[in-house]
Amino acid sequence: MSETKEQRELAEEVRQSVDEAWPLFVDFLKKKQARVTQARRIVLTQVFSRHDHFCADDLAAELSSGPNHVSRGTVYRTLALMEEAGFVRVIRDTDVHAHYEHIFNHPNHEHMICDACGEFIEFSDDQIVERIAVACKQKNFAERTHRIVVFGTCEKCRG
Repeated sequence: MSETKEQRELAEEVRQSVDEAWPLFVDFLKKKQARVTQARRIVLTQVFSRHDHFCADDLAAELSSGPNHVSRGTVYRTLALMEEAGFVRVIRDTDVHAHYEHIFNHPNHEHMICDACGEFIEFSDDQIVERIAVACKQKNFAERTHRIVVFGTCEKCRG
């Protein structure tokens, strides 16, 4: 089966992101005195190839066999390091399940999560970002990051 132009462009985008992010992640790992391994590069590449909100277990299952096999523990440890380094963000649903998304070179956005079906809906609002910046300035607070998650019922489930 031949890949479409869209698939080739996506694969190229992923490769470019990984090529840009990997040296930054290596620097971060070295500063943390953490090991730089091929398994961690495989995890980073797999995360960057996803464009959804995924659970660590799903990622671990994808990497549990085949030529790019990575242990479940390595997946979890690498995701934690990637979050600390600012490459992924964790969003918790109402059941406190952790969902991940890669945020490297992606614009900031917030989330709405449907209580009924679990759908993640992304949105951006410059006014929210501005209000957070003003509040931080007023409190002399240095923001590292923020996340806003709104829980409710989506249009389909209310239907």
